[in-house]
Amino acid sequence: MKKTSRRSSNSLKLLASRRAKLSTLLDLAKIRIAIPVALSCLTGYLLFQPHFSQELILVVVGILLIVGGASALNHIQEHKRDALMHRTRYRPIPSGKISSKEAAVWSILFLLSGGILLAWGGTPESILLALFSIAWYNLVYTPLKQITAFAVVPGALSGAFPPLIGWLGAGGEWFHPTILAVALFFFIGQIPHFWLLLMIHNEDYKRAGFKVLTDIFTPMQLNRITLVWTLATIVVALLLPSFIIISSPWLMGALAISSLWIFTMSFFLLIIKQDQNKLKGIFLRLNLFFLLVMILINLNSYYSSL
Repeated sequence: MKKTSRRSSNSLKLLASRRAKLSTLLDLAKIRIAIPVALSCLTGYLLFQPHFSQELILVVVGILLIVGGASALNHIQEHKRDALMHRTRYRPIPSGKISSKEAAVWSILFLLSGGILLAWGGTPESILLALFSIAWYNLVYTPLKQITAFAVVPGALSGAFPPLIGWLGAGGEWFHPTILAVALFFFIGQIPHFWLLLMIHNEDYKRAGFKVLTDIFTPMQLNRITLVWTLATIVVALLLPSFIIISSPWLMGALAISSLWIFTMSFFLLIIKQDQNKLKGIFLRLNLFFLLVMILINLNSYYSSL
């Protein structure tokens, strides 16, 4: 009985250890960011080739792993600053769950495996843009955050690349108006997304030595500027039907309703004074708006192909 009990206890400990390791690796890969990015890649792919296939899976999973690799590299680049912020001090490296060396190994594994899958299912153009997007995120945007609070503007390009990678991976052209309109939507929308995040965690970013927007603008000025970018996101979303990206009357109606919802909500920025909970509410609703638009585009691509 004692031997059986010990074996059972050891098995439970091993299972718990593996779960903890998996959780650490998912955090290292920033899975909560990687999944929406992969979904935007899926949106771009289906927009050009509205059929599920092995190639589609390879491209989307490849991008998921590549994002995980770039995120792991970002953890290494910023682990000292992460240790100074309440929001990030429990991340894998500053919390001691994983070393920088091991994180580097996982980053390489993620990037290589993702690159192989993308090369297998995608096109040379999609691989080229994926490589450029890694360089842009880790070598341009990440260090730029330490230099200027406006790093979010060039950093927003990171949100525009994934749907274009998906489009190119499916065989689409670089500068087709359809995918450029979608990429513009993601680019414009990333700016209020980032600014809201910076406003919510302003003190944390200050503590870590990052350049912050409150050193340049007053809270109300920040709210107004963020409102303008949010409204610009809505305008670009409503222009998508002009490019036949959303053509179904029902889906256009759903787009109009969701745009009206985010439109009315965004004006709360004119009456709140850096209220963290209300800013978080707007931030979450903006992210949900992105998801809704992606769903509408994908549904339109599917039904248009029937």
